[in-house]
Amino acid sequence: MTDTNPTNPNLNPNDNENKNKHRRPAVIAAAVAAVAVLAGGWFGWKAYTGHELAVARQACVDASEDYRKAADSYSKLVDGDAAAASKVAAGQVADVKTVAVLAEELKATEPKTVACVADDKAGYESKAGLIEKHAGWYGKHAKSLKAAVGAVNDSKLAKTVSDAERLLKDSDGKVQDASTRDELSKAVKAKDAAGIAAASKKVNDSMAAKTKADGEAQRKAEEEAAAQAAAEAAAAAQQAQQSYAQQSYTPSSAPQQSYTPSYSGGSTSGGGSGSSAPDFVPISGGHGCTTDCGPLTDYIYH
Repeated sequence: MTDTNPTNPNLNPNDNENKNKHRRPAVIAAAVAAVAVLAGGWFGWKAYTGHELAVARQACVDASEDYRKAADSYSKLVDGDAAAASKVAAGQVADVKTVAVLAEELKATEPKTVACVADDKAGYESKAGLIEKHAGWYGKHAKSLKAAVGAVNDSKLAKTVSDAERLLKDSDGKVQDASTRDELSKAVKAKDAAGIAAASKKVNDSMAAKTKADGEAQRKAEEEAAAQAAAEAAAAAQQAQQSYAQQSYTPSSAPQQSYTPSYSGGSTSGGGSGSSAPDFVPISGGHGCTTDCGPLTDYIYH
């Protein structure tokens, strides 16, 4: 074994220098390795946390996309079928409660939009959770709104069918064209709202046409009856007038009676003479006078 004591006269000074030269690279390598380990750990942690942040951010983005789809679907329903159903009046449905339920559904307040922006993983996770909650609101209310719209439409159809059945009953024998009732009957059986509406109009028009035709026929019959009655009355009046005229102007053919005056004559006894003049002389009794004769007393003799 070599003596490393510097006081050892047999020691070579170059040997210590050579040993130091060989030890120095090893120390440097160890230091470099230590730094590499530390640097690797930092970069590794940085990479890991960056990955976690990216995952949280992507989850938030995905939640926002689901939210957007749910919100768009709900808005389309509100502006489309729900808007049309909301115009249905209470008098057009069999159950008025359906109209009230739909009106209440349309009063729901939509949640506010949440932006998917954050500074860290926890922030993204918080935003994603809120966005998912709002998307769930749209899904829930879209379902209940669809049910309310369907209830109104079903109730309206029920009322339409009921009214059409009543029209079929009331129009029996009162239409000008019976085929219109057949068309309505088929639409009722099919529960075709559009078909019922079209056929109902035809039935009503046919009823109106028959009513008009019947009214004109009745008016014509009444006019003819009135004209005939007037003609008969005029003929009766003329016949009565002719009969009265014949009775008034028929001359009498009864024979006239002649008046024969009577004369009384007498004789007096004792040689007296009797007068031969009559006691009464008629106005025209054989004297030939007419209107120029005097009063009757002028011809009376005492």
